[in-house]
Amino acid sequence: MRKLVYVVLLIILGGCIPPSPSLEDIHQRVAKQVEVLIDSGYLLTTYIEIDEVFSTDSNSLYYIGESDSPGSDGAELPSRVIKYKERYLCFIELDEPEMSRTELFERGFVSDSNFHENLCLNRGRDWLLALRKYEDKHILVKMLPNYYRLFEYPELWSYFSGDIPQEKTALMGLTSHDIIVPSSYIPDLFELEIDSLKNYVERFSGEIFVRNQTDSVLLLSRNSARSMCYAVINGPDTLKLVLRDSLPVAIAPHDFKSLKYDSEPPHSFLQNLPDKDIWMSMYKLFSDSTFCFLNINNIPQKFRIMHNDAVYSSDLRDSLSKRVRYIYNKGVYDKEERIRRFFKWD
Repeated sequence: MRKLVYVVLLIILGGCIPPSPSLEDIHQRVAKQVEVLIDSGYLLTTYIEIDEVFSTDSNSLYYIGESDSPGSDGAELPSRVIKYKERYLCFIELDEPEMSRTELFERGFVSDSNFHENLCLNRGRDWLLALRKYEDKHILVKMLPNYYRLFEYPELWSYFSGDIPQEKTALMGLTSHDIIVPSSYIPDLFELEIDSLKNYVERFSGEIFVRNQTDSVLLLSRNSARSMCYAVINGPDTLKLVLRDSLPVAIAPHDFKSLKYDSEPPHSFLQNLPDKDIWMSMYKLFSDSTFCFLNINNIPQKFRIMHNDAVYSSDLRDSLSKRVRYIYNKGVYDKEERIRRFFKWD
């Protein structure tokens, strides 16, 4: 009888879980918004570049812009092309294989397979489209020159990982988290197994973006009641992020600063993470569980900061910064390899 109850519960609970949307479904939703932009006269070129900026468990963000080529301005080929009114919507995906130049030619998307990357200079017609994967919700935002980072757009805040900075005096976002190893690993840097991270990592290092959202000077100072400024929290485990910038830090009204940090040695913190895909587990914690413990204008704080989900790779480098290796997030294709292939480098 007990087994029967368990089976019934599994069926009921399983029925409550929405199915994962297919990439085709996502593309159709994106295409509908791009078609509106085309019909409204906001996109005028034959080719439309549509780049997947990031894809989290629940959200996706796409860049939309004019193009004079099916190739992106980053020299990548599309994984899918949708035709609409003599226009070609070119989807550049992070985790999907590219179409070949030959395939693009044979399917009539180009008249010559020897085309260049997107060299369109009109950057006043760029858009950002954020979508909920499991809800029929989206937001379309025109890109503006006064925003330095994508997560600065208030309309997009709820689509990024971390906490929404609504009504906070400071917008904070973790923008990088590089993996630093001892200099003794310089000869073997490109052979290191990322799943063995806990055996060789010395520390994490990166930057935290802070924008003053007020009309007066913002003062960041140390909270004497706490022994840390920022930290990554995983249940009972804490990894302190130590600022390399001297405190206090003053930020002018509506100005910003990037604060550099080094983590404390992470060996004990990493012990409770799974060996398989350990870097993605750590990346997820950086994304969702990085907290600020500073004083802001002499008021003690404790809140989650945002994360720049558009960062799909991190540097693996030695402590002397003599060699650097890019570590791409799971499922993200090697951008360098794509560029070499686009230009037919050996």
